[in-house]
Amino acid sequence: MIAVIADDLTGAAELGGIGLRYNLAVEIATTVNTASKADLLIIATDTRSMPEELALQEMELVTKKLKEINPATIFKKVDSVMRGHVVSEIKVHLQKLGLDKALLVPANPAFGRTINNGRYFIKGKPIHLTSFAHDPEFAITSSRVQHMLRVDEKAVYLRGIGDPLPDSGIVIGECITNDDLLHWASKADDNTLLAGGAGFFIALLESLDLKDRVEASNNHVELTYPALFVCGSTHDESRQSIKKIKENGGPVSYMPCDIIKAENLADSLFEFWADEIVSLLNSHKKAIIAIDEYATKGITITAADLRNKKAKVVEMVFRKTTIKELLVEGGSTAAAIINRLNFNSFSPIKELGPGVIKMKVDTTDDLFLTLKPGSYNWPTSIWNF
Repeated sequence: MIAVIADDLTGAAELGGIGLRYNLAVEIATTVNTASKADLLIIATDTRSMPEELALQEMELVTKKLKEINPATIFKKVDSVMRGHVVSEIKVHLQKLGLDKALLVPANPAFGRTINNGRYFIKGKPIHLTSFAHDPEFAITSSRVQHMLRVDEKAVYLRGIGDPLPDSGIVIGECITNDDLLHWASKADDNTLLAGGAGFFIALLESLDLKDRVEASNNHVELTYPALFVCGSTHDESRQSIKKIKENGGPVSYMPCDIIKAENLADSLFEFWADEIVSLLNSHKKAIIAIDEYATKGITITAADLRNKKAKVVEMVFRKTTIKELLVEGGSTAAAIINRLNFNSFSPIKELGPGVIKMKVDTTDDLFLTLKPGSYNWPTSIWNF
């Protein structure tokens, strides 16, 4: 068994889709099933959006449980641009697993995400000059890797291809090409925890001599209806796409200003909004829930408050009508919603595109959950408003 500890739900789903490519039996769950018979068991936590103390407590519990299973390989899935409590969580894993060293390779050249000379680039542009600079919880203000990790330079070792590795500690592998990912995967040993993004996970599977069976594709995908999209990304491309759909009379429902400003989640505040969403579903068979960025200007509100309000209205919509497809953008938004709906186990059935994974909700008949990271794109066959 290969076990993955993911700090984010969409990251967990992304690796589940990769597992399908390699013909692995995949199980994704929010808690550790010690009786699992899966080839690839992925534990989807939401620690990236938790306070650090709570995140470390959760990772300690998950690591202890996984140790009971004694999988052949444990992989730590982190954000490809290292948002979250990356270093402190890895330290917990090393301690609980009794390992001396972690090799962290977050970059993914397939998406233009590279690390060179201690700096992170997105398609050749320093990352702090991209939309990641405006992340509401982990704004990236420097392309220096240690600064992105919010640690002192001595807290981690930065190494390039060909550099000797230390015997202990957390090592960050620089990466410019896919061959670099394979190089770092070849450095795995029984005393090293591998950690990183989807690209490094693929390299790990290749190093295990697993054969890629099915390529991710953007071929036409038929949705079942009604289909509810919930968009939680702050990336400008996503926001502009939704704005255009709204301007063209498409089924977009923005969070009302009185709900944005509300300090509580009283049902009465959400009834009108939920009814509007249901009306869009009835007339268009699909609807988009989102937040107009201008509606939050000058208002003090946290990202957690906003996603909890989205989760609240989604729960109410589920009570009012039958949803066949729930499609969510953004891992923290997805986690808030599945927690609200008490969904905790999923079976990936199809990789619709890179990072876009369709899953069966195990506890609910005829309901599919499709997830994608906020910085990735929806396949055009799905996003056809």
